[in-house]
Amino acid sequence: MKRLLTYDFGSLKLYDNYVLAQINEGATLSKDAGKILRDIAEEHYKGHFFAYISYRKHSYALDPSAITEASKIKNLVAFAVVSNIPNALNNTKIESQFTEKIYKSFEVISEAKLWATNIVIEHTKNALNTDSIQSEI
Repeated sequence: MKRLLTYDFGSLKLYDNYVLAQINEGATLSKDAGKILRDIAEEHYKGHFFAYISYRKHSYALDPSAITEASKIKNLVAFAVVSNIPNALNNTKIESQFTEKIYKSFEVISEAKLWATNIVIEHTKNALNTDSIQSEI
Protein backbone atom coordinates (compact mmCIF):
# COMPACT_ATOMS: atom_id res chain seq x y z
CA MET A 1 0.00 0.00 0.00
CA LYS A 2 1.28 3.42 -0.93
CA ARG A 3 -1.03 5.51 1.22
CA LEU A 4 -4.17 5.45 3.37
CA LEU A 5 -6.63 8.34 3.11
CA THR A 6 -9.48 8.68 5.60
CA TYR A 7 -12.64 10.69 5.03
CA ASP A 8 -15.97 11.09 6.82
CA PHE A 9 -17.53 8.58 4.41
CA GLY A 10 -14.80 5.92 4.71
CA SER A 11 -11.22 5.10 3.75
CA LEU A 12 -9.30 4.85 0.50
CA LYS A 13 -6.17 2.72 0.29
CA LEU A 14 -3.94 3.66 -2.63
CA TYR A 15 -1.94 0.89 -4.28
CA ASP A 16 0.20 0.96 -7.42
CA ASN A 17 -2.60 -0.11 -9.77
CA TYR A 18 -5.82 0.50 -7.87
CA VAL A 19 -7.68 2.37 -5.15
CA LEU A 20 -9.38 0.14 -2.59
CA ALA A 21 -12.36 1.91 -1.02
CA GLN A 22 -14.18 0.84 2.10
CA ILE A 23 -17.22 3.00 2.81
CA ASN A 24 -18.69 3.39 6.29
CA GLU A 25 -22.05 1.91 7.25
CA GLY A 26 -24.89 4.31 6.40
CA ALA A 27 -22.67 6.81 4.54
CA THR A 28 -23.78 8.54 1.36
CA LEU A 29 -21.44 8.86 -1.60
CA SER A 30 -22.31 11.86 -3.74
CA LYS A 31 -20.78 13.74 -6.64
CA ASP A 32 -18.22 15.15 -4.16
CA ALA A 33 -16.80 11.64 -3.70
CA GLY A 34 -16.23 11.48 -7.45
CA LYS A 35 -14.38 14.79 -7.24
CA ILE A 36 -12.18 13.43 -4.44
CA LEU A 37 -11.32 10.45 -6.64
CA ARG A 38 -10.49 12.84 -9.49
CA ASP A 39 -8.09 14.73 -7.20
CA ILE A 40 -6.46 11.44 -6.17
CA ALA A 41 -6.09 10.47 -9.84
CA GLU A 42 -4.36 13.76 -10.61
CA GLU A 43 -2.07 13.64 -7.59
CA HIS A 44 -1.24 9.94 -7.10
CA TYR A 45 -1.90 8.29 -10.46
CA LYS A 46 -0.81 11.04 -12.83
CA GLY A 47 0.72 9.54 -15.93
CA HIS A 48 -0.60 6.01 -15.52
CA PHE A 49 -3.81 4.02 -15.43
CA PHE A 50 -5.57 2.72 -12.32
CA ALA A 51 -8.76 0.93 -11.27
CA TYR A 52 -11.20 1.57 -8.43
CA ILE A 53 -12.28 -1.29 -6.15
CA SER A 54 -15.24 -0.79 -3.83
CA TYR A 55 -15.10 -3.26 -0.94
CA ARG A 56 -18.70 -3.24 0.24
CA LYS A 57 -18.71 -4.74 3.69
CA HIS A 58 -21.44 -2.35 4.80
CA SER A 59 -24.63 -0.93 3.40
CA TYR A 60 -24.47 2.67 2.17
CA ALA A 61 -26.11 5.00 -0.34
CA LEU A 62 -24.51 5.72 -3.70
CA ASP A 63 -25.68 8.68 -5.74
CA PRO A 64 -25.25 7.77 -9.44
CA SER A 65 -23.68 11.20 -9.98
CA ALA A 66 -20.64 9.92 -8.04
CA ILE A 67 -20.13 7.25 -10.71
CA THR A 68 -20.74 9.74 -13.51
CA GLU A 69 -18.21 12.17 -12.01
CA ALA A 70 -15.60 9.45 -11.49
CA SER A 71 -16.15 8.22 -15.05
CA LYS A 72 -14.75 11.50 -16.35
CA ILE A 73 -11.29 10.53 -15.02
CA LYS A 74 -9.31 9.62 -18.13
CA ASN A 75 -6.74 7.36 -16.46
CA LEU A 76 -9.39 5.45 -14.45
CA VAL A 77 -9.98 2.35 -16.55
CA ALA A 78 -12.31 0.15 -14.50
CA PHE A 79 -14.56 -0.23 -11.47
CA ALA A 80 -14.82 -3.38 -9.36
CA VAL A 81 -17.31 -4.06 -6.59
CA VAL A 82 -16.59 -6.70 -3.95
CA SER A 83 -19.39 -7.86 -1.69
CA ASN A 84 -21.14 -10.91 -0.33
CA ILE A 85 -24.31 -8.87 0.21
CA PRO A 86 -26.75 -9.96 -2.53
CA ASN A 87 -28.45 -6.54 -2.75
CA ALA A 88 -25.07 -4.79 -3.20
CA LEU A 89 -24.16 -7.13 -6.04
CA ASN A 90 -27.56 -6.63 -7.69
CA ASN A 91 -27.08 -2.85 -7.51
CA THR A 92 -23.95 -3.11 -9.64
CA LYS A 93 -26.10 -3.91 -12.66
CA ILE A 94 -27.84 -0.56 -12.28
CA GLU A 95 -24.66 1.32 -11.35
CA SER A 96 -22.81 0.08 -14.42
CA GLN A 97 -25.31 1.93 -16.60
CA PHE A 98 -23.87 5.26 -15.41
CA THR A 99 -20.44 4.67 -16.94
CA GLU A 100 -18.83 3.38 -20.10
CA LYS A 101 -15.86 2.12 -18.10
CA ILE A 102 -15.42 -1.58 -17.37
CA TYR A 103 -17.58 -2.47 -14.35
CA LYS A 104 -17.35 -5.90 -12.73
CA SER A 105 -18.52 -7.49 -9.47
CA PHE A 106 -16.72 -10.03 -7.28
CA GLU A 107 -17.40 -11.93 -4.09
CA VAL A 108 -13.71 -12.34 -3.17
CA ILE A 109 -11.40 -9.35 -2.74
CA SER A 110 -8.24 -11.14 -3.86
CA GLU A 111 -9.89 -11.85 -7.23
CA ALA A 112 -10.83 -8.19 -7.64
CA LYS A 113 -7.28 -7.07 -6.82
CA LEU A 114 -5.78 -9.48 -9.35
CA TRP A 115 -8.33 -8.47 -11.99
CA ALA A 116 -7.70 -4.75 -11.38
CA THR A 117 -3.95 -5.20 -11.66
CA ASN A 118 -4.30 -7.19 -14.89
CA ILE A 119 -6.74 -4.71 -16.47
CA VAL A 120 -4.37 -1.82 -15.69
CA ILE A 121 -1.40 -3.71 -17.16
CA GLU A 122 -3.45 -4.50 -20.28
CA HIS A 123 -4.49 -0.86 -20.75
CA THR A 124 -0.92 0.29 -20.25
CA LYS A 125 0.37 -2.14 -22.91
CA ASN A 126 -2.37 -1.10 -25.33
CA ALA A 127 -1.57 2.57 -24.79
CA LEU A 128 2.13 1.96 -25.37
CA ASN A 129 1.38 0.04 -28.59
CA THR A 130 -0.94 2.79 -29.78
CA ASP A 131 1.68 5.44 -29.04
CA SER A 132 4.34 3.42 -30.87
CA ILE A 133 2.15 2.99 -33.93
CA GLN A 134 1.18 6.66 -34.03
CA SER A 135 4.79 7.81 -33.66
CA GLU A 136 5.75 5.71 -36.68
CA ILE A 137 3.08 7.31 -38.88
